[in-house]
Amino acid sequence: MPKKSGKTAARERKADKSRERKEERNVSKESQENLSRKSASRKEVDLDSWIEKNIDELVSRAGLDYLGLSRELWIEVLRDIATDLYGSTTSYKTADEVARKLVRNSERVFPVLASRLAQILVSPSIDQLEFVVTNIGEAVLGLAPKIYTWLSKSSRSDLLEILRYKWASTWSRTKTSLLPAACPKCGFNSLMPDLACLVCGASITEKELKTSIDFSDRLRELLNSMDCSELRDLVNYDYVLVNDIEIKPPSASRLPVDIEVYLNRAERELVREAYRSRCLSSEIT
Repeated sequence: MPKKSGKTAARERKADKSRERKEERNVSKESQENLSRKSASRKEVDLDSWIEKNIDELVSRAGLDYLGLSRELWIEVLRDIATDLYGSTTSYKTADEVARKLVRNSERVFPVLASRLAQILVSPSIDQLEFVVTNIGEAVLGLAPKIYTWLSKSSRSDLLEILRYKWASTWSRTKTSLLPAACPKCGFNSLMPDLACLVCGASITEKELKTSIDFSDRLRELLNSMDCSELRDLVNYDYVLVNDIEIKPPSASRLPVDIEVYLNRAERELVREAYRSRCLSSEIT
């Protein structure tokens, strides 16, 4: 084989290096394309499609299938919740993973779900009604009238008591620390100063309110606790203030939930008699 000249060998070495650099560029470009494809594949989780595909399994694994909602309704009430729980879309998650996260966050998720069900259901089953009542959160103040209507047609007095408790605790936490007077019709602490009930919608008479709170006995207790100057002031008034826990004179600090309850002839006589028997004799002496 003839020996190559120095120039020929140099050209070949240069050509070899050029091919190597080209191959390196091709490898680098291919690696970048592979990385781009992998990155794109990680971002391809379409949550709308994922929810459509996995909603039945998600509901079942979360233990919510007993509520008997239609598939379409579950998608409506759980879409944004599932999206939030799914989190990053760069990796694929199974329905079981999202369901377990839902259960772990039930204290936050269930009140939202309960309020949504209360808004959209028309004639809930007992299971649905029980879920709504036991899980409803601060939305109870707006939804109690609707839920009460459902409960008044059922035999679940236990759920009615739970709803009353949730109403009262939410009111005292978010509205006023002292509750309104209880409505004689529905039993909720929801009677406003105009004697209209926020829950059952009834308009209560003063006579009904007085009967429900044993007004005469509580008025006597008030009179026995007042000193002579307070009794003297009360003689000049023809009403007292009533809320959930007390009857008080008009001169006391007034709260937004206080109801003006007017004294009838016999009740005004009780006030005058208390003042005469306890105070006039001491003033004369």
